Amino acid sequence: MKKGHIMRKLKLFQAVSAICASAALAPGWASAPDITVVEYFHKSTGHYFMTGAADDQRVLNASPAFAATGRSFAAWSASNSGRPAEATAVSRFFNPATASHVFTSKREDISTLRSLPVTASGSGFADEGTAFFALAPIGSRCDSGQRAIFRGFNNRPDGNHRYSNEIELHASMVAAGFSDDSVAFCATAIGSDSALEKRAGTPSSSQDMTVSGAVSAFVSIASFSVGTQKVDASNARFDNGSPLALVNGISVTVEGVMIGNVLVASEVKLPRSAAAIEDELKGFVTAVGTAGTIFVNGAAVDVSTAVITGGTLAQLAVGAKVEVHGVLSAGKFVATRVQIEEVAATTPTTALGQAEIKGVISAFVSLSNFLVAGQKVDASSALIEDGTVASLINGATVEVNGTVVAGVIKATRVELKRATVAPPPGTPPPAGAASFEATGGVSAFVSLASFKVASVMVDGSTAIIKDGTVADIQNGATVEVKGTLSNGVVTASKIEIMQRAVIAPPVPPVSPPPPPPPSVAIAFEATGAVSAFVSLANFTVAGVTIDGSAATFKNGTAADVKNGAVIEVKGPLSGGIVRATSIEIKSPAVIVTPPAPPTTPPAPPPPSAGSEFEATAAVSGFVSVSNFMISGTKIDASNATFERGTAANLRDGVRVQVKGILSGGVVKASRVRFED
Repeated sequence: MKKGHIMRKLKLFQAVSAICASAALAPGWASAPDITVVEYFHKSTGHYFMTGAADDQRVLNASPAFAATGRSFAAWSASNSGRPAEATAVSRFFNPATASHVFTSKREDISTLRSLPVTASGSGFADEGTAFFALAPIGSRCDSGQRAIFRGFNNRPDGNHRYSNEIELHASMVAAGFSDDSVAFCATAIGSDSALEKRAGTPSSSQDMTVSGAVSAFVSIASFSVGTQKVDASNARFDNGSPLALVNGISVTVEGVMIGNVLVASEVKLPRSAAAIEDELKGFVTAVGTAGTIFVNGAAVDVSTAVITGGTLAQLAVGAKVEVHGVLSAGKFVATRVQIEEVAATTPTTALGQAEIKGVISAFVSLSNFLVAGQKVDASSALIEDGTVASLINGATVEVNGTVVAGVIKATRVELKRATVAPPPGTPPPAGAASFEATGGVSAFVSLASFKVASVMVDGSTAIIKDGTVADIQNGATVEVKGTLSNGVVTASKIEIMQRAVIAPPVPPVSPPPPPPPSVAIAFEATGAVSAFVSLANFTVAGVTIDGSAATFKNGTAADVKNGAVIEVKGPLSGGIVRATSIEIKSPAVIVTPPAPPTTPPAPPPPSAGSEFEATAAVSGFVSVSNFMISGTKIDASNATFERGTAANLRDGVRVQVKGILSGGVVKASRVRFED
């Protein structure tokens, strides 16, 4: 081959290499999430809504009708062309009849919802396009290191879904009556703010429970037992190893929450002998901490002794895409190898600084200065759960959630964890049982032998009571229970009273409240024949009850108001009764002498013509466009024309002006105009 050809090929190779290198570092190439999806609560309806659009968030933050719940997760915007190839579009649909949204990335869901377009009555779903991009679960499991977003349905006529970013929160919603719709999609980072959640008044996370024992009936990571307790560890963290270590006979400690009769695990602790089987995390660096700690998808990772490939330690910055190999140990993932798959060209704009770490407190100086697993923590503004500020001492085991600022976790929540003490050798739990430990509120109390903690039935009849007496175990008290779990019942060996129930003093009797103010009346005007006449204070015109006792009369007197007379009535309509201020006699009642018996049956009388109706008020009792009320009068607007809106905008609370014909107590509307 000639030298010129060789040089040209070498230059071409160099050019291609340069292009590939620049593509790997180009902004937007497999970029980190660029939006934060924020959840809101609509106070009057009890509905949940979420959005990643900054414009939506500004409007909702300023609206007194909505409150941010403090729950959020990271996602990719539809305009981010650098999102990972595995990211999938999450579509948003709106149902006018329930004023609620559905979010889904599943093709079958999208196909079904698109086949149900909005009708004139407001039923059906409007396709509002792609809301954001997220990661799809495989079955009901998110990939290692990802965070599952769980979907629940409120099971009410005004159907609404909530998308919970923690299994503990999802369990609270299921306990409150929501259905368990499993995992909707996956995120690389989640956020929570306990102060905002408390202000919004939405349910907080369920209490964890812990069971220990040997694995049995193993089918998959989603289906095995510890003692007689069924366990699903699809989205759990594995301490001291990986899910590959799960086999029948291995001793484990499982922490999680009850959903139905299944313990859904958030963490599975394996014996240290299982640590030879490494686990892995895949995702993005969401924060950089202290003492060789980074956070990948919000989870703490110790990289101080890891081998870094594909880049340098300095390139483990926020936004870098990584694959981490190692073992979760004592709440912190200890990395043996970190592969930098994509270097962050710029720092992502989304709030990805969320962090979570579990471990033992050390170097405690003050509430704003201590270490957890070597990571510096400031808990001066944190909510302390299952303990008090005085409980935060060296040696205490805690789980910390918060955001990382300048390498320090600014904690929003610190949960005290009580160490699980293994039984002495030779004293295993009874056959078919598992060691159990949980801290939570007492509920469903019947007797000492029958009450619940963390949704699990407890029999404390033979338990040792610490820091209190049997009388302290009642609904509302917080207790720590230790014992054995078998066939869904914990036989408690020890019950520690953590906090006594607060019993409100009896409310002293007060004078009866004043009568409620009269409901807001609307102007009423109708012309029709009098019927069901009892007295001037009680008769009917076109199906509406009239009280004419205080009315003035035109073209006649009170004596002309009788069955068959055609009159025009004006006055306020309230509570379904018109208090007439003016009655005009249009046509007196005609008294007809009974005719002689006809030779042929007479033709049936024509149906009575209704009276004109016009009123302005707020919609109530909305069922459909053909069935709703305004100030006690039923409206059928199925054939009406709509102004300043459409039939899809009809819902309770919307103020409208209705014109039509009132007959038989129902207004057949010809026009509906939206006044709001």
